[in-house]
Amino acid sequence: MKIPFFVLKFSPVLIVLSFLAGCAGSSNGDDLEVPTNLPPICRDIDFVANPDMREMCGVRKVHNKAYKNIPQQRYLIKPAETSIVKTGNKLELRFQNALPLYLTGPIVDEMQFGQEKRLQKVRNVYEYHEIYSKGTRERIRIFKMVIPTDAGTRYDFCYRIPKKKGNARTRNRAMGDNIDEMSCSEFEQIVEADRLAKMK
Repeated sequence: MKIPFFVLKFSPVLIVLSFLAGCAGSSNGDDLEVPTNLPPICRDIDFVANPDMREMCGVRKVHNKAYKNIPQQRYLIKPAETSIVKTGNKLELRFQNALPLYLTGPIVDEMQFGQEKRLQKVRNVYEYHEIYSKGTRERIRIFKMVIPTDAGTRYDFCYRIPKKKGNARTRNRAMGDNIDEMSCSEFEQIVEADRLAKMK
């Protein structure tokens, strides 16, 4: 069976075009911009496997792949609504209704992001203490976050919630507008002192 000359002539071009079309149709998700304020209903959606959900959730395709400052986000298991956001080479720890806190050190390079990791929550440990001093009648609110990384390491970050003016807040609204970083050694000292005081 003879193959027409024009088919032989253009077949390499057709093969290249079909290959490019296949590449254009597939996506690993690295060229998607996912908002960091997604509603809860959109957070567990794989936008690579479900492209029809992108428009509804405000996800768009980034045409300039050289753009590296697109925020990428991963949620922690606790407290609720806590997440880590990476923008460029900076990491932020974000709480609901609070100013973001910068995470520094090796954790910046050991946390992985991207569309696949976005769907995996960070299995952190959250230790919260609300301590009342009978002597000064002062309420101290402190907490520690133990954050595991994709490199297999774990890092401790400790914080103090400053006293707020106005009505007392309930425990589930403990995160104020400002959170102060503190050393974890000071955190442990306060917790141990409170434990010893309760034993008396």
